[in-house]
Amino acid sequence: MKSKFSIVIIVLLSLFGSTTIAQSKPFTISGKVTSFEESLALEGVSIYVKGTKNYTGTQADGTFSLDIFPENKTLVFELKEYETLEINITSKKDYDIILKRKNNSAAFIHKAPAADAQVDKLSASF
Repeated sequence: MKSKFSIVIIVLLSLFGSTTIAQSKPFTISGKVTSFEESLALEGVSIYVKGTKNYTGTQADGTFSLDIFPENKTLVFELKEYETLEINITSKKDYDIILKRKNNSAAFIHKAPAADAQVDKLSASF
């Protein structure tokens, strides 16, 4: 009787152990990050899995690639002058991410008074 019980325990442990290993296998997600306003590729965007030290950054063409685990739930995209974006990770492998500029960092044009004429000036706040 003890040997049958031991066999059942061993079989159950091996089944649960292999399920855990299968669920923890990482997979690669990739994509491209562009700006909302100009539709340009954004270089240097920090991308990380929330709550971990798993991170990467975008290349000059805005592309990225990151190995993640199925239990990871949220990706964070950050770049100075742009709003931080958090997205839920799904089974999807390819992501197209669009970041919007923060309101106070967008460049704007205003007229400055001059002695002889109006002069256009480009200003940006950082």
